[in-house]
Amino acid sequence: MKAVQRWFLSNGQSCDDLKHTIAERDIDRVILRDYRAADRATRAQAMRDVCRHHHVDFAVAGDARLAARLNCAFHCPSYQLSQPSLRHGRASPDDSVAVHNEPELRLAQKAGFQTILLSPVFATNSHPSARPLGVLRARHLARLADTFGLRALALGGMSEAALHRLDPQADLFEGYAAISAFAAIDKR
Repeated sequence: MKAVQRWFLSNGQSCDDLKHTIAERDIDRVILRDYRAADRATRAQAMRDVCRHHHVDFAVAGDARLAARLNCAFHCPSYQLSQPSLRHGRASPDDSVAVHNEPELRLAQKAGFQTILLSPVFATNSHPSARPLGVLRARHLARLADTFGLRALALGGMSEAALHRLDPQADLFEGYAAISAFAAIDKR
């Protein structure tokens, strides 16, 4: 059985919260979202440093220039897929992209991405009006991604239990990404 990848999407967490989350969970990657934070570059650098200290991969979402400046991975929101100038051209092997449907999946492959975050698989608080893919459509898109040579992680309403429900044989998804499944840790 392959190891499950667990990616945490930060959405307003402080570095102390991030340290706690990493210490309490088996996190493989942190992706900084916090799109509207006034101090986003400073926050990104501090979070990158925390991740490096804990040997956790770090990526910046939505800002390829900032990711390059910090020498970390870039996470591409789906709306940037059709805008190579926002992505700074072809994806590097550590970059990832959000994908919601088959046309975006094809664009992701064409842009050189190797990892997709397929979303939203289930209902999610971060995008309450988004129509979830559900188990069957998510599995179909993950199979298609595999035929393209892409690895898929599930996003949207995800947890360990949701991943098992989605992929009981652990044959389609490399793991999952989440906000609340990791951020909701009780600080005792």
